[in-house]
Amino acid sequence: MNAGFKKSRYCTKNKEDCLSYYYAPPLTENTLQYSVKFDAHAKDSVVNLSLNRDSFKEKYSGTVILLHGFRSSKEFMLYSALYFRFLGFQTIVPDLLGHGESDSNKKYGVGDSKIINGFIDNLISSGAIKGENLYIVGNSMGALTALYVSALRYDISGVILLAPMLPFDQALYNYGKLNHPLLSRIIPEKDVRQGANLALKKAGIEPNDTNILPLLNFSKLPILLASSPSDRISPYRNYKGLDQINIEVIEVDNRNHPSMATIGNTEHKAIIKWLNRIN
Repeated sequence: MNAGFKKSRYCTKNKEDCLSYYYAPPLTENTLQYSVKFDAHAKDSVVNLSLNRDSFKEKYSGTVILLHGFRSSKEFMLYSALYFRFLGFQTIVPDLLGHGESDSNKKYGVGDSKIINGFIDNLISSGAIKGENLYIVGNSMGALTALYVSALRYDISGVILLAPMLPFDQALYNYGKLNHPLLSRIIPEKDVRQGANLALKKAGIEPNDTNILPLLNFSKLPILLASSPSDRISPYRNYKGLDQINIEVIEVDNRNHPSMATIGNTEHKAIIKWLNRIN
């Protein structure tokens, strides 16, 4: 997919960490349609979106930064980037550390927040992001990064979380059980969790740092959280009880975990209402 996306690169001053990212301006077309099929654990999910500009009364502007999940890349967020471009936003879609075309080792969503924060500062100082609305959209592990970044800044207008990652050891166990059922019967759960926590500690991250719930409870920003009961890696039941005044949780039916990176018609309706309410 090209669709007007331009690829660039950002590096820290010491050149120790570098991110590859896509940038794209708002779309001007009158319609946006896509239908994307996601295969996962013998159950398909299809994400449909069909929009017509004539149906929009509101006008939106600003910047949306989209963050992908674990073992994924910026390309997985491009359909959702198209969606926000159609609404009127410019979009920026980076690879997190150790993913896609970015350098360095994996930082499991936690350590990524510092470089993403510096990346945003660089975009602002260069004029790529102006003093307008700035939103962060995070999928799975990227949702963790999005909340950490939002806690570091004062200029975030709101955060959208798509199937946020459970604590890393739980997420890894759920993934293995779902995608490698035979191995999960052989390898005890405690060994899987221990391996996950050892990987985190090797990266200088405490296991509790990957628990998104304290970050949600701490944040005062407007947050829209989308989750699906059919998502067996990050199921809706883990988030449906959140009832803070600044957090709205929406249920998306019949969607597996990979498909939650792509915004469909259900999420669109909720996003429009949410944007209109917080602006």
